[in-house]
Amino acid sequence: MTAPAPPLYAERGLSRIWLVLVPLATLAMILTQWLLAGRTGEWWIWLFLGLATQGFVWLQVTAGRTHVSVELTEHELRCGEESVPVAEIGRILPGKAPDHPKRAAPEDFPAWTSARPMGRLSQIPRRRYGVGLQLTDGSTVQAWARNDYALRASLEPLLTKAG
Repeated sequence: MTAPAPPLYAERGLSRIWLVLVPLATLAMILTQWLLAGRTGEWWIWLFLGLATQGFVWLQVTAGRTHVSVELTEHELRCGEESVPVAEIGRILPGKAPDHPKRAAPEDFPAWTSARPMGRLSQIPRRRYGVGLQLTDGSTVQAWARNDYALRASLEPLLTKAG
């Protein structure tokens, strides 16, 4: 069995470091209460709150790693939960949305910015930027990444090789 090809471009989504920081913060709160107030009887409350917070953080990290990750391999582009084979990507559409969308006029936006974002999401995730893709069936979608220029640069050689 062959190993999967390494990604040409990847964003992992939300970092797992948050799963370590919450227990550390819980311990810091327990120690602070013990050192400053001299109380140790209520440590279980902080432990309970820390465990509850850890559960919510785990949900957020899991959702972030599932829905906000991007990976481009030689054969496939995946944004969130949706994958598109590279062979089905016709071309990368030119243009980029304005840096300050609130100050921009509607004609400043390229036409592809109104296309459906990939990943089964209603809009592009926060702090991500769209890349317009025209598929071979004629439809237009928006791939997205934190570094849209790097995603474009990684995708362009694959399209010229396939075309």
